Amino acid sequence: MLLNKHHQADVKYAVQQNYVVLCMLGIWPSIDRRPNTIEKIVNITVMISCYFFLQCDIVPGVLYYVFVDNETREKIKMVPPVLYSIMMIAKYSNLISHECDIRSCLRHIKEDWEIIITDGAREMMLDKANTARRLFILCCTFMYGGGLCYNMIMPLSQGSIVTDQNITIRPLSCPGYYVFFNPQNSPAYEIVFLLQALCGFVMYTITVTTCSLAALFVMHACAQMQILMRLMEIFVEESELDKKNTTAKLAIIVEHQIRIRNFLQLVENTLRYSNLVEIVGCTIIICLVGYCIIMEWEDNNAVAILTYVESLIAVFINIFILCYMGEYITTQAEEICWTSCTLDWYRLPINTARDMILVIVASNVSPRLTAGKFMELSFRTFGDVIKSAVIYLNILRQLTE
Repeated sequence: MLLNKHHQADVKYAVQQNYVVLCMLGIWPSIDRRPNTIEKIVNITVMISCYFFLQCDIVPGVLYYVFVDNETREKIKMVPPVLYSIMMIAKYSNLISHECDIRSCLRHIKEDWEIIITDGAREMMLDKANTARRLFILCCTFMYGGGLCYNMIMPLSQGSIVTDQNITIRPLSCPGYYVFFNPQNSPAYEIVFLLQALCGFVMYTITVTTCSLAALFVMHACAQMQILMRLMEIFVEESELDKKNTTAKLAIIVEHQIRIRNFLQLVENTLRYSNLVEIVGCTIIICLVGYCIIMEWEDNNAVAILTYVESLIAVFINIFILCYMGEYITTQAEEICWTSCTLDWYRLPINTARDMILVIVASNVSPRLTAGKFMELSFRTFGDVIKSAVIYLNILRQLTE
């Protein structure tokens, strides 16, 4: 084992993007020191502000749904933004409650970067870190792009609408009922418009944060799994030539395997409830957004259709990334199992070969990334989400016709 002289730059390269979005949500990501008093006050202020902005769609939207709008179609259009805000509050609360676990995961990653266990380990970790960064950029592109279309471009492109009663209505991304003032009057309209845009920015940042954390943690774990397979192969090759110190070399493999499992269990405990909220909530949102696209198609509203399609693609990308992470973990675990079972164990000393049985047995127990322990994240789950959303969409169309 060698010390990685470039570990500080490598850690910064791997986690820098996640540091930025975590700080934007008031979650302290630093593992080297505790926040001072000023930083604590800033973080608490940011958290309170985020919760306030997240209420800007829910409260007026629910009041509008209950007291103002009586048309079924318009009520259905109100559900996606309100439901998405509720989802984001749940996910944000989960991130805050698991702030210590997130820091523990980041500390674990930093420790892995400090020591090079075998040849090529740094290259493997850099390759997976690069993949995690690309997934982060992909998620940001579609989430913030879809949010910009929904919160700003769609309402502004519609322009002012004059009703039969000669009343001018300026559209908002999420209609709401404001008890104490009229949001159509200036400067109330501009303030509400800005608050909804900030609400959207916070929601999309929360989504990007959960996805980017999953990508970072899973890709790092997969890099460690590749290193573990390399350690097993080197162990057999070197043990045939040098039968001394085989116990110490085997101990390194066992410790590394246990370390990977502990890390994945910590990741599962940190993200499983966010994953559950994402899978269940986005299934409903896909159904409702699909219905909104059909309604806008009937009204020949091209801008709204494009906006909803962009939002739908963003949701698809978000769910796909989570399911891809679960599938990738399973695939890497199966490769470890195959590697351990196909080792040339007969080339090892008898006692060492017996000890390898425990490593093989542990390799056969595959770790899983789940959504609240109710379902495993995989490509099959992604397909089930799409099929369920289409079924619910057909039921909704039949009930509203």
